[in-house]
Amino acid sequence: MSPKTIFSSVALVIALGSLEKSIVTTPLPIIGEELGAGQALTWVVTAYLLAATAVLPVYGKLSDIFGRVKMLNISVVLFLLGSVACAIAQDLPTLVSARVLQGIGGGGLIALAFTVIADCIPAREVGKYQGYISAVYAASSIAGPLLGGFFAEYLSWRWVFWINLPLGALAIWMINTNLKHLSKGRDSRFDWAGAGLLMTITTLLLLLMSPDIMISQITLIAALAISIVLFAIVEKRVVDPILPMRIFRLPGYLISVLLIMCSQLLMFAVLVYLPLQMQWQHGMTASSSGLIMMVFMMSITSGAYLGGKRIAKTGFYKSLVVFGFVMSVIAVYMLYQGVMMTVALAFAGAGLGLTLPSLNVVVQNVLPPQDRGIGLSMFGYGREFGGALGVAFCAALFHLKVPVLVGEGSADGLSQFDSIVLAEGFTMTYGGLVVVAIVSLLVTITCLKAQPLSSDVAKPKRAYKSEQAE
Repeated sequence: MSPKTIFSSVALVIALGSLEKSIVTTPLPIIGEELGAGQALTWVVTAYLLAATAVLPVYGKLSDIFGRVKMLNISVVLFLLGSVACAIAQDLPTLVSARVLQGIGGGGLIALAFTVIADCIPAREVGKYQGYISAVYAASSIAGPLLGGFFAEYLSWRWVFWINLPLGALAIWMINTNLKHLSKGRDSRFDWAGAGLLMTITTLLLLLMSPDIMISQITLIAALAISIVLFAIVEKRVVDPILPMRIFRLPGYLISVLLIMCSQLLMFAVLVYLPLQMQWQHGMTASSSGLIMMVFMMSITSGAYLGGKRIAKTGFYKSLVVFGFVMSVIAVYMLYQGVMMTVALAFAGAGLGLTLPSLNVVVQNVLPPQDRGIGLSMFGYGREFGGALGVAFCAALFHLKVPVLVGEGSADGLSQFDSIVLAEGFTMTYGGLVVVAIVSLLVTITCLKAQPLSSDVAKPKRAYKSEQAE
């Protein structure tokens, strides 16, 4: 099957995952006002990211065992059921619960779509088709903030979720029409105990980072420590563990997962907190802030497209990651200083966009076919965990300067605070992002090693050597 057919078959799956990450950000203040969410509003974003992150390894491993098509179908159906539940929610707890269901489905969307691509196109050649991926991201990511702001102001924020239904139905039809040959799996028993413990560990880690959770940190830390110990015991005893340690010994794999986590932390921090700053501090409308965020999303798409074309032409990727994080450092420092916001968004988007194809090809290049599902899903796990971590990290920094409100008066979010107080909170947030960007740059320079990229989809020789060394 031609690469174009493969891309077209998973394009809507990628679009659904990309759209959902951006469309809900601009209507957040309006959702909070209608549902009386107050400062718990970020849970509308965090709940989805938490659930999507927790289930990612499960989708990857199940797709290795039962086949990509079956798991893609399950992922899309659960995502659509969650979208319906979100659209009819009448209060914040119901909306957050629905976002969890939506996240359980959404966790497999982009990860499984990229696994399908990796099954069919070699790492070196996939850069040639980065334009198709970038076009999908452009259409969905740029449309997200605009549609979110438009729906919230002129129709209802509930259309943010209703729009997923026709897109999801079409995606299911295309998957089952064109990707039947990818339904094969292998005969193996799934590690349910390991999967449950890994999801528990992920959830506890994210809850530990959230300032809004009502559970004591000591309790969370104790539960996390117990879960990690149990997970280590279980993984040593099963024949086919949910998380095979051999993939982390593949050259460049672990560092790529860590760097994509940092990249997405920065991306989601800007994507969520900058619209809030524009609306709460500067008094802009949701649609106006959505227009400004278009600069960010277009720059991400442009950076990813140019990066992919450069990799396909030269086979070099490390310099793109370094340059990407250099641009990110400059951009978040400009946001910290509060100067030239639009230019800063363009720099941040282009820089973070360069890191996406560069780190993805490293992972695809070294993974053997039998571990491609779990390996790419763990890469996606790092990406989603970074996004959720970014929202929680920024919330913690923000509330160091802006006090948490409870009771009456909190339903309108933070718009009633003096702009100077809000400015201090956002400045603290961007200062933390400057530190993250600098650390990411230093780790890239010192730890990411350049390697030749494979020109076929067969198992790379270095992967064989890694397995023989076990």
